[in-house]
Amino acid sequence: MQINKLEDISAEHINKVVKMVVLISDINIKTARNGKKYADIIIQDNTKMMEAKYWDYEENQDIFQDLNENKIVEIEAIVGEYNGQLQITIRKIEKVSDNHSIKDFIPTSDWDVEVLEKGLKYYYNKIESAHMRELIDKMIFTEDFYKDFFVYPAARKVHHNYYHGLIQHTLEVLKFAYTVATTKRLTQRQIDRLIVMTMLHDWGKILEYKALPQVGTTDEGIMLGHIFMGSHHTLNNINEIEGFPQEDKLVILNGILGHHGFLEFGSPVLPKTVEAQILHQADKMSGDVESILSFIKEDSNDGESFTGKLWNMGTEYYKK
Repeated sequence: MQINKLEDISAEHINKVVKMVVLISDINIKTARNGKKYADIIIQDNTKMMEAKYWDYEENQDIFQDLNENKIVEIEAIVGEYNGQLQITIRKIEKVSDNHSIKDFIPTSDWDVEVLEKGLKYYYNKIESAHMRELIDKMIFTEDFYKDFFVYPAARKVHHNYYHGLIQHTLEVLKFAYTVATTKRLTQRQIDRLIVMTMLHDWGKILEYKALPQVGTTDEGIMLGHIFMGSHHTLNNINEIEGFPQEDKLVILNGILGHHGFLEFGSPVLPKTVEAQILHQADKMSGDVESILSFIKEDSNDGESFTGKLWNMGTEYYKK
């Protein structure tokens, strides 16, 4: 059975053999409990990303000698189910002709690029402090960083894990945070700091993650993480701006360092200001809601009212 898009695979395909053209974005050779090696493969197209297993790796290692990441292939696979999630077991892998573009296989935000650009500029223009505008100019509106800030994902799996994901997530957090700030009548200085720390809270992900369509984390990202790298680069840029107020520096850095909200969730410090707490709550809302909506969309239990349990939220969700 030919499948055009990964999102078309559903529970009705379980135990059936399907064929599809996909992009291989990651390959890891692992060892099963019985000592036999197998390939753990991430496949994707512009609708979805899925994990797949190739159990016959030892018998067909020659296939993988010329098969690497970012390779477009046709696979023949059996659709299964494990812990309520669809699972792909590959039986055959064949290269396809070069008339396919990798960009056609990258999941992309459904927000228009012009909307993303206008949104970022809209909140930038809300900043009245010249020194804070200069900080954003240095870290976002430069040739070195602007493109990456727009095209990188915001996560590997949990939320906004697609092309333009980082900028979409950032704009969602900005909208949530700005609404709270104006509703609670924060001062203009507080709003300026909140906008800046929100724009930069996940900036380090352009250093932490590999550029799409690759899936994975850079060596620097594994060793340091985006929270440290983002705050480190922010501090370095602040120190280059003459007359940057010490209070603004500390508040912005605490916001970036504390945006996960809890020490056990990776933040080295807790949010210490109202701005930092608003950022944490807005960041969590954006990530959680995106995670839930994506999980509902991809759920394989077509005949059920509820999804399976979403691991990072700890519960099932109503789909109607």
